[in-house]
Amino acid sequence: MTIWPGALLAILVPSLVPILLCIAAGSGLGAGRLRWPGADMLVGFGLLGTALTIIAVTTRIPVTWIMAGLALLALATPLVARKCPGGRATWIALALVLPILAAATRSEAAMWDEFWNWLPSAAYIYQHDSLPRGDLPPALSIFPGYPQAMPLMIAASSFLAQRFLEASGPILNVALLAGASATLAQSLAAALARRGSLNRAEMPLILIAGAVAITVLLNPGLNGAVVLSAYVECATMVAVGALGLVGVEILTRLSAHDSSNVEAMSWRFGFIGAMLVNLKQANPALLLWVVCSLVLIALRNPGTRTRRAVLLLPRMLLPPLVLIAVWRWYVIGSLSNAEQSFRPFVDWNFSLLKETFASIWAQIVYAPVFHAMMWSVTAAGIWCFFALARKNSEARCLAAVCAIVWLGYNAFLLIVYLGAMSASDAQIAADYWRYTPHAALLALYPPAMALAVSRPSAWMQLRRPAATVATILLALCTLPLRRDLNDPPGRAWQRFLRGVALDIRAQLPSGAKLLIVPSWNGPFAVGVRYDLWQLGMPERETGIEILWHHEDYAQAAIEAKAHATDYLLVQDVEPGPLASAGKIFGLPAIHQELALFRWHQDGWEKVKSWPVPSKVMQDAD
Repeated sequence: MTIWPGALLAILVPSLVPILLCIAAGSGLGAGRLRWPGADMLVGFGLLGTALTIIAVTTRIPVTWIMAGLALLALATPLVARKCPGGRATWIALALVLPILAAATRSEAAMWDEFWNWLPSAAYIYQHDSLPRGDLPPALSIFPGYPQAMPLMIAASSFLAQRFLEASGPILNVALLAGASATLAQSLAAALARRGSLNRAEMPLILIAGAVAITVLLNPGLNGAVVLSAYVECATMVAVGALGLVGVEILTRLSAHDSSNVEAMSWRFGFIGAMLVNLKQANPALLLWVVCSLVLIALRNPGTRTRRAVLLLPRMLLPPLVLIAVWRWYVIGSLSNAEQSFRPFVDWNFSLLKETFASIWAQIVYAPVFHAMMWSVTAAGIWCFFALARKNSEARCLAAVCAIVWLGYNAFLLIVYLGAMSASDAQIAADYWRYTPHAALLALYPPAMALAVSRPSAWMQLRRPAATVATILLALCTLPLRRDLNDPPGRAWQRFLRGVALDIRAQLPSGAKLLIVPSWNGPFAVGVRYDLWQLGMPERETGIEILWHHEDYAQAAIEAKAHATDYLLVQDVEPGPLASAGKIFGLPAIHQELALFRWHQDGWEKVKSWPVPSKVMQDAD
């Protein structure tokens, strides 16, 4: 899909405005270069997201008003403090990912949970200027009780563009990767400054470009299809990695003679933690494991000022804990069946443990480079943890953090499969492939840090212009070198569905009631429902219902005769998995096609059908 420059800017600019406001807001916490200006974006994301969420759930003020007020405060922050938000690292990192940002403007929703949860949540905020509440229509998202930081950001971009921007999610994800790169550059610069290889005021270009290359190009945990979506996995990865870097920096300053600005860094850690817990329901577990790893490292390292470290914990934990408490109050009081929850212990999926482990192993084999990296750094981190009393360094601490978080998070995921997910999801270890990369940056950082500080003389040689240009070109060549960020696989099916939805829109009169019967490819139902909304047919104008359960077919057929349903959309009703639907509804046989039927007199007549190309069907599988 080609986008002209004017249309590209019409998508890119409003999508980046929330990120720019985050950079401005984040600069208000801490002073000078010791605050790590490169982390301003992530700190501001947590700060603005926390403020917006708390005000939105505790008042009836329209979300747009809250956003406007917070935007003015964010813009005033650097003006009052007379400082440049983001520092050199952030702006250069954003410039280096511009090709990927431009590619992200072409993104169209294609992932199951985009249609099922994240984009409907953002669309709800955009439609109703509010988070879900009892006096408003119900949300189309399956879990409206999930934290709403990313949907709120997508809605903010949409308000600015005055149309719903589904490409805003991918743009935000890419921008956050730039924020992660800037934070890594700050961490490397701080370590080099402590060793006398850099002045504290320096931020070499090669360092920033190298950080971008490490974070994006060389990251085996990065999946282009996930990055270029509204999923929060990329943002979660960024927040976890930043917490590891900032946490280790705090511990390093506490064990050094110069511990200036450590209190401000603790607040910054706290708001990055707030960003993390405001992304996904399960993310407090990741925050817990990061904090536990830092506490264990502080106790293990005799050089750490333990008493002062304990006094910093309230600053590090207060923002996320307040946000969690307010959000839990809102979900319990205003929503029902809005999130996943654990079943009674007797109903856990213990009988499926063998199948769960087999599915996990299959996903490990499918991504050998990523898992080899994670387990290698974890093994090194365990050794480093027990050796901290003898020899301490930033790289060793980061490896120990990675080991503790990786092992703890895998244990947590196993508990989720057993106690919260359905039997079918537990059997296939659903989405293990996209949950585990949440810790990917923690494994990339220890070797990057070790290489940066191991040979100061070699580092000085690398600052020559030729090496700098080569590193910049490497960062800029990410798009052609990583095809998954340029043309993610698995999108043909959803592009086909969008074309089908466009035709359906032309067939359905206003106020029509459409019943969608899912087939072998369940996501097609929520994909079509979302596409119909995106194409200008919101739920309030066209009644769209998905008939999920086979046992409901008979009742739905009876209601259709009473004109409760006007149109029926099915796929491959006979022969195949939906043969029973064809018999109960009295539908003619169709094969490898989507078909729209209309109730006419005493039966269903075909309005139009769309043959599904074999290549598209393979893509859907």
